[in-house]
Amino acid sequence: MSEYKADITLNEKDSLQDMLNLEKSLVKIYSLAITEGCSKGFRTLIKEHMKTSADDQNKVFLEMTELGYYQVESAPQTVLSEHKNKFSKVKSQLS
Repeated sequence: MSEYKADITLNEKDSLQDMLNLEKSLVKIYSLAITEGCSKGFRTLIKEHMKTSADDQNKVFLEMTELGYYQVESAPQTVLSEHKNKFSKVKSQLS
């Protein structure tokens, strides 16, 4: 085992992608924990951790877009309006 040398290295893009995926997964796990927890203190703590992870995820995402690793296209206004109307209808049905 002492003669084994790993030649695997992650480049910047791969490292950032791993970090992005990790933070997204953490937010999902914290979301599940909130729905399962009943103690006010526990839920408060998990919410704080979830917010921190969501903020960290956004920071990594913004860094990736600035470096050109993540391409974001703006949606046409017509598509945005369609989705807004769709969810407004659903919201009014739930009220």
